[in-house]
Amino acid sequence: MSIFGRIKDIVRANINEIISKAEDPEKALNLYIEDAIEQLRQFKVEVSRFEAERIRIAKEIRTCESMISDWHEKAKLAIREEKEDLARKALEKEQHEQDRLEKLQPQLEQAEKTSAQLKEQLQSLEEKLEEAREKRDDLISRNRLAETQKSLANAVSGLSGDDPLSKFDRMEEKVKAKEAEAEAANVTLQSSLRYEFDELEKQEKKSKVDDALTKLRAELHSESRE
Repeated sequence: MSIFGRIKDIVRANINEIISKAEDPEKALNLYIEDAIEQLRQFKVEVSRFEAERIRIAKEIRTCESMISDWHEKAKLAIREEKEDLARKALEKEQHEQDRLEKLQPQLEQAEKTSAQLKEQLQSLEEKLEEAREKRDDLISRNRLAETQKSLANAVSGLSGDDPLSKFDRMEEKVKAKEAEAEAANVTLQSSLRYEFDELEKQEKKSKVDDALTKLRAELHSESRE
């Protein structure tokens, strides 16, 4: 996959896809970014090499132009000195440099055009890589949050079957049952005591009646003797 496609994939990455394809999404994302950084570094090297070649061609052109001017002046000097053969050789050298210049100029034009395009692509890639870093950080943050929420949900789910707080409710029910039993026992006790006191009162009334009856008999007996 080219660096363009790789960085584009990172920018468009989906958290669910990454999680499903990697045991450790955070590690996978970091490796993905590191890979893209390395490819971008290699791309920068190629851009630098191409720029160096453009500079070399430009330098050769300046050398050719200088040589053309130099050989032209030498040819003029030879003519002034009436040395036609020497002038001819100088002109041949000048023409040779002119031919080289004509070949180098299109190369420089193409190199400048390509260099400009590469620099533009490099800037675009650097921007995309920065965007990918931000996307990576967002995905890692979302993944960590999702893991935390999942762990919390699992913890809550685990407690639901044996919730310590639910034991309070069960104990409260037991206490209420005990209280009800105690209240019932107390009511029974009170009823028993009331029955016993009622019996005592009945015995007391009966005793009074018996005493009254005895007195009444005594009175009747006394009256009959008179």
